[in-house]
Amino acid sequence: MKFSRRALFLTILLIFTRLADAQATADKKAVDDSAKLKKDAVAFLRETMADVNNLRTLENRISFSAELASLMWFHDEKEARSMYLSAFGDFKELLMKYDLQANSLGEPGEGDEYRSGMFVDVSDRSRLSRRFQTAMQVRQQMALSLAEHDPELAFGFYLESLQVLTNPEFRKQMENRDQYFEIQLMTQVAKTNAAKATQFAVKTIEKGFNYQHLELLKKIYEKDADKGAEFAVAILGNIKNGKNGSGEYWVLSSFLNIAGDALDKSKQEGGKKPLLSQQEMRDLADVFAQAILSKNDEDMGGLQFADEIEKYSPSRATQIRAKFRPRNGGSRNGAANASYLVSNSVAVAGNTASNSSNSPYEREMQEREKLNEQFRENVKKLEAKALPKEEREKIVTQARRILMQTPGKDKKILGLSSLAAQVAKMGDKELASDIMRDAQNLTNPSPKNYQDFLLTLMLASGYAEADPDKAFPLLEDTIMRANETLAAFVKVGEFIDVAGEMIDEGEVQVGAFGGQMVRGLTSELGTAEATLRTLAKADFNKTKNLTNRFDRSEVRILAKMMILRAVLGEGKQPKNEETEISIEN
Repeated sequence: MKFSRRALFLTILLIFTRLADAQATADKKAVDDSAKLKKDAVAFLRETMADVNNLRTLENRISFSAELASLMWFHDEKEARSMYLSAFGDFKELLMKYDLQANSLGEPGEGDEYRSGMFVDVSDRSRLSRRFQTAMQVRQQMALSLAEHDPELAFGFYLESLQVLTNPEFRKQMENRDQYFEIQLMTQVAKTNAAKATQFAVKTIEKGFNYQHLELLKKIYEKDADKGAEFAVAILGNIKNGKNGSGEYWVLSSFLNIAGDALDKSKQEGGKKPLLSQQEMRDLADVFAQAILSKNDEDMGGLQFADEIEKYSPSRATQIRAKFRPRNGGSRNGAANASYLVSNSVAVAGNTASNSSNSPYEREMQEREKLNEQFRENVKKLEAKALPKEEREKIVTQARRILMQTPGKDKKILGLSSLAAQVAKMGDKELASDIMRDAQNLTNPSPKNYQDFLLTLMLASGYAEADPDKAFPLLEDTIMRANETLAAFVKVGEFIDVAGEMIDEGEVQVGAFGGQMVRGLTSELGTAEATLRTLAKADFNKTKNLTNRFDRSEVRILAKMMILRAVLGEGKQPKNEETEISIEN
């Protein structure tokens, strides 16, 4: 008996050991596959960079190279830094070109303002002004992109790019739009170098003190208490001199509370240096109180800050209460509050009455929600691995019926694709393929318009999850058909693009410098990222070879960028909460 029990124990132990080894082997293979995919993608990134350098327009080269540098940073920081510096050099060259053109135009004349329309004679100045405004947006995007990796280098680029401008109009435009954005960058710098952030921050408050400086103050103080106190004293000095912020009640109140909280904590055991001393807090409260007292008798806004001021300057708080004491022994706010309560009660009663009878639209939405809930329950049942095939087919049939009742081809295709993917995960490839045929029947085999192409891309997305081998030929055919449409788009674009925003030197501005229409189209294509990631994991070579099907070089590069974002950008952005399969938007 002892022998048999021991043998049984050893047998069970051996089984679990083999299972553990099998799982470890599977995990190792997954890690190896992921590492190989990343390695192949980095090599593909370098190939794409070579293509970017061959683009005709500086604008496109800048847009793509900056994004490639950001993706490279997580894999080779040194090379990424070099790529960023190259992009910065191109950007400064672009600004110098704009600057030279602006100086050659002389002083603005009549009719130089920007006007839109196909038959409007757009002046050189207005066209240049639009391009310069776009360049300023790109400058901010590039700085923010780099700030995630190297805030100091990003801030350096941001400041240096201003120095290349000599045109007074351009310099004024850049300085006006820089005020708030600079503080965002300095907040990033403060995370790594509080001293440098403080150095820059003290200069910026001379232009104006606002709530953004308070966020920057907290970041600096969190990193370095001494530098935080230095910045706080500089802010106080600015306010005492009456330069900035003395009339901004909410900003002054926030500053008073932040500094006061730091002072209270500094008195605790192990507390760090406060932002302001007790005397400096009294000075701040005094300036705040004077700003309130300088207002006329009807201004009651300052009365709410009396309690905050009293903590550091009781006499000033008494003066505020005396000046703004409500007349007739009542509360001025009481009447307003009563009026609000009455109006709010009426509104609530009105809403209750309107909700008592559902409209046809509401009834339709309720019915659709019931179908949606039923669909989710059916899909959840499919997750049971032990589910008999007959039962599974019954549930799938019911889910397909619900989906076909859903209005909109896009919702039908997305729902069927999700259902097919779930069935494929359970190993029933035949049933999954049958479901995808339903989805394919909803698309135009010869897509002609924008909607046709989007539906075809949705179908390819479904195949990517359920049967990748069928997704590749579908995408190849779609791209070949799209080439004709893209060629026509460029011809029409050149015809209507009087300002030269979409197309320059015969090249579509597919990057950040493209016009509103181009940016809208490329943002729509961003929804394909998950599909491309799935295809890349299934067969990276086939996925990247899809890009070579595009005729135009700038569109090929855009397609390559989408693949690189999907693979190398995975996990680098904040993840959204996982969404469940649904037949609604």
